Amino acid sequence: GGGGAMPTTKDVTLEELSKYFHLPEKAVAKQLGICLTSLKKLCRSYGITRWPFRKLKSIQRTMGKASEDGSSTSTSSTPNPTPIPP
Repeated sequence: GGGGAMPTTKDVTLEELSKYFHLPEKAVAKQLGICLTSLKKLCRSYGITRWPFRKLKSIQRTMGKASEDGSSTSTSSTPNPTPIPP
């Protein structure tokens, strides 16, 4: 295949792409002015097999657990408050 359209994905560097990792793929494609397929091809050319958006979100959630108010109690880690004598 081959269209007459110029490849707009060429000038997007990996550094530039990494700025958008916190966004969903569709939003990034829109930001860059390319279609989702082009974005996926671009990622593949940089060795990114899947968009890190979801993974990044889960990482941020686990990292932000300490700062956020823990309304949901997690059974895996039980807090051990040890009173320190003065």
